[in-house]
Amino acid sequence: MDAVYDVAVIGGGPAGVTAAIYTKRKLLRTILITKDIGGQVLLTANIENYPGFVERSGGRLADYFEQQLSDLGVDIAYDTVRAVSRESDLFRIECEERELLSRTVIATGGSSHKRLDIPGEKEFFGKGVFVCATCDAPLTKNKVVAVVGGGNAAFQSAELLSKYATKVYLLHRRSDYRADGLLVERVKRLGNVEMMRDTVVKEIKGKDKVEAITVEDLNTGRRSDLVVQRVFVEIGRELKVDYLKGLVKTNERGQVVVDKLQRTSCEGVFAAGEITDLPYGQAIISAGQGAVAGLAAFDYLASKKFEPT
Repeated sequence: MDAVYDVAVIGGGPAGVTAAIYTKRKLLRTILITKDIGGQVLLTANIENYPGFVERSGGRLADYFEQQLSDLGVDIAYDTVRAVSRESDLFRIECEERELLSRTVIATGGSSHKRLDIPGEKEFFGKGVFVCATCDAPLTKNKVVAVVGGGNAAFQSAELLSKYATKVYLLHRRSDYRADGLLVERVKRLGNVEMMRDTVVKEIKGKDKVEAITVEDLNTGRRSDLVVQRVFVEIGRELKVDYLKGLVKTNERGQVVVDKLQRTSCEGVFAAGEITDLPYGQAIISAGQGAVAGLAAFDYLASKKFEPT
């Protein structure tokens, strides 16, 4: 096993990248453990509210993340964390391909796209049913598309897909949208996007490919079929923080409970980003939380009089 790290950051989204930048700049031996650099940023077509970043592309922002980490010399392990456990004053981090020890842990990663759990979704996943418009928008050229969801991700997907598809249905189970008002208004003005509220998808139909979806109007109970060739599911993400099970306190939603310094209930373990119980899941907010976690980890190590390794 390699020498002990000062900080092990789990997750390569804005929170994890920022935490790693801050701890590395404090001369702490830092490793970032992640499946990719960018996290949900990679799935975002247009980023319009990240200060100083005007290129909009989520993929481009992720490229900048990766370049900055490289310039600073942050160790990166492209791996998946299975479990974190305490061993005396250290933490053992078990990954799929390696194990390592660290004096502190900053957890920022652990989520996956929520599914509709309806007939046809699993059968057609990747063959007409998708979760990443940024990745798969070109496959919708001259097609009729359905986007399911009511948040920013759903509206951004609908906006992007409208540039390829002949028709986009935007279906939301509630009467009110969670997306930013300006984004909602912009999508409303698109001529080939039809917004359907109080509507749920009950089934995805087809033989060898997606051919239609069955929808239900929640106000009337009436069901009907919409002819579509592509379905994009944008109903949020599900937390996957089992690797912290038994180590930190979580709330009823499975979110990690933190204080204003991103400290968890376990001394030496910090958390930031969408896995925490803090509000507002925005990239810039996650980045700020990552900065706080990095600085708090440094102060914790200083209080224990640990010298940077």
